[in-house]
Amino acid sequence: MKRQLAVFSALALAATAPGASAVTSIDGTYRDSDGFVEITVAPCGNARCGTITRIIRRKPGEPMNDAHNDNPALRSRPILGVTLLQRLSWRDGAWRGQVYNPEDGGTYRAVVRPAAGGALEVQGCLSIICRTRIWPKAA
Repeated sequence: MKRQLAVFSALALAATAPGASAVTSIDGTYRDSDGFVEITVAPCGNARCGTITRIIRRKPGEPMNDAHNDNPALRSRPILGVTLLQRLSWRDGAWRGQVYNPEDGGTYRAVVRPAAGGALEVQGCLSIICRTRIWPKAA
């Protein structure tokens, strides 16, 4: 009887403990780390995507189109409306997918997590080299 009670108690505790794998929402609007654009993260199909929804100020020396895109056919498209975070799905305690960087036209493996103060931590990786940026919540 004591053994059954111990097993039942352990199962009950495991069922009520906050899980590390609980999905954490990242939906919302954020500013890029330099404050040039706002990115809105929202559902897109069965995943999450982050799209540039507002130009706050123009980046000095940069055109208002996707001039550095690896695909020449996309270089004339406006920056407004470009999807930066792509195919994010919840796996292993974080949102994982891809991040597009319009500054160099590259697409990288991404790990995205909520950060302090409602911000978003966005990590882009190429092989083992990663770069992390904090996108504050838009006001």
